[in-house]
Amino acid sequence: MGRELAQVAPPGASVVVACSGGPDSSAALVAIARGDWKVSAAHFDHGVRPAEEADGDRSMVARLGARLGVPVLTGGAGGAAPGASEARSREARYRWLAAACAEAAAGYCVTAHTIDDQAETVLLRLARGSGLAGVAGMARRAPWPLGGVDGAAGLVLARPLLGIGRAEVEGYLRALGLRARHDPSNDRLDYARNRVRRRVLPELERVHAGAAAALAQFAARARLDDEALEGMAGAEFARIGIVGRGVVELERRGLRSLPPALAARVLRRAAGELGLAANAGQLDALARAARRRGVAVDLAGGRALSGETMLTIERSSRRPAGESGT
Repeated sequence: MGRELAQVAPPGASVVVACSGGPDSSAALVAIARGDWKVSAAHFDHGVRPAEEADGDRSMVARLGARLGVPVLTGGAGGAAPGASEARSREARYRWLAAACAEAAAGYCVTAHTIDDQAETVLLRLARGSGLAGVAGMARRAPWPLGGVDGAAGLVLARPLLGIGRAEVEGYLRALGLRARHDPSNDRLDYARNRVRRRVLPELERVHAGAAAALAQFAARARLDDEALEGMAGAEFARIGIVGRGVVELERRGLRSLPPALAARVLRRAAGELGLAANAGQLDALARAARRRGVAVDLAGGRALSGETMLTIERSSRRPAGESGT
């Protein structure tokens, strides 16, 4: 694992490792505790499992931390509803992890996502119809995934095990003589990710051995393509866009000259300058507006109007209503 861990953080930096007590996170904690960092473990109880199981997980992490000489921070969701969604559980976890990093004065937080997790993420996002940025999956290093969280400014999320499969992780633990906890909730098929993990990926592996690794490689290539397109979109936006107070103007002629994929990114960037999140349908409407003078497009929190030479996007309090014009 040495190569994968080398770029977690600068030597001597404070690092928090999110550790559930399961195989992946336990292996990550052990490996990183052996490195040249000031390490703390952070254990979060989602509040959705029986108390006996949750206590067992917490005790496991506490014992592992003591064995490694690593302090352990603990927290929980505080009485989360038993039917809490995966998205809400994830948000609660990352919100608490940001607080744990602040307590440990750490600028880096490690999660133990593996190749298999990356493959599951790609499949789930493909099924939802995500674009290139979505199917790029998880990055090895990324800004904090939640905005507006106290203590998260500048906090780096690191996933050093993205190049490692679960089988390799389990082999690492066996070599060390360590036995991690098993979370029975990972076997429940009422979670979308578990269905992909237990049913979809095994079938894909039977069709094509190494499917999970191939999906992870696809995500890595998609990320490179997405970054290149974003760079090009930034240059085009600087060329044809004008940013004002509460308004962005784009040259219609310049916008029409761009390939559709690039034009969509320029339009998304323009909306983002105003704090607006345009969905695929709204981006299509904006692209059509650039082709005809006098077209108005209502957005969530904003409005666009195509003039003689410019497409103007502005913030407003109007609710989305569609597209009009001649």
